[in-house]
Amino acid sequence: MKLPRLVRQIGKRVIKATPILRRQVLSSTDYRVLSGLEEARGLTASSGGWLAARTVARQERAYQGLIAAMKRGEPRLDFKVAAEAVAATGLAHPRLLEVGCGGGYYADVFATLLPGSVRYTGIDYSDAMIARARARSPSTAFEVADATKLPYADGAFDIVFNGVSLMHIIGYQAAIRETARVAAGYCVFHTVPVFHDHPTTFLRKYAYGAPVVEVVFSKQELMQLCRDAGLRLEREWPSIPYDVSEATGHQSTTETYLFSV
Repeated sequence: MKLPRLVRQIGKRVIKATPILRRQVLSSTDYRVLSGLEEARGLTASSGGWLAARTVARQERAYQGLIAAMKRGEPRLDFKVAAEAVAATGLAHPRLLEVGCGGGYYADVFATLLPGSVRYTGIDYSDAMIARARARSPSTAFEVADATKLPYADGAFDIVFNGVSLMHIIGYQAAIRETARVAAGYCVFHTVPVFHDHPTTFLRKYAYGAPVVEVVFSKQELMQLCRDAGLRLEREWPSIPYDVSEATGHQSTTETYLFSV
C-alpha cells in the first residue's frame, strides 16, 4: 500500500470518529430519528440550517467539484437522471420552475446536459441561498419564495421541478399541492428518499455542518399525496444510493418521479 493512500484512509477514519470534524467536513452525517412533526418544527425554528451563509458556502464548495466533473463529461447519476426526466416530457423549450433551488446548481445541470432547451426560474426560501445563486448566475431568474405558498398563477410553468428539496420541507403535503397547481404539464420530484416498508419519518442530521430536518417518505404515502393533488405517475428512475437504515432500522433509497398534471 502506498503511503499517500494509507494517509487518506487514516484521515477519513479520524474524521468519521470525531463529531466536530465529521460535521464540518462531511455533507451529511449524525442522523437521529425525531419523535414527530412537533419536534421537527422545533428544530427548524431553533436552527439556522439552510438559512445560514456558512451552510451555503460549504454547500457551494461541495458542488464545485461535481459541476466541474459534469462539464468534463462525467455527470453524477442524479444529474443525468434530472436531465432525463425533463427530456422525457418531450417539451422543446419548457418554462421550468425549480422549487428549492439552493445555490442554483441545477440551472448549470440543465444548461450543460440539455443545452438551450430549458427556460429556467429558481426559487428558495433561504435569502442566503438565493444570494449565492444570483452571484453565480446573474442572468438567471432567482427569487425568494415559500414552496408551500408559491407566488405564481395556476399553470404558470410547463414543468415544476422539485430538485432534492422535498425532503427538507416539513409541510410537504402543501408543497406537493402547490407544485401541482403551478404546473401546466408536468411535475418532477427528484432524488426523493423513500422507504418501501416503513412510515414517513422525520430525522435530524447535520448538513454541511448545520442541523437540519430531513424527511424520508413512505413511498405509498407519497404516491397517494401526488394522486390527491391530481398528478399521474408517468415514469420513475432510481437515483443515487441513500440508506438511513443505521438510524431507522429500515433500508431507504432515492427515486425520481415524473408526473403529468
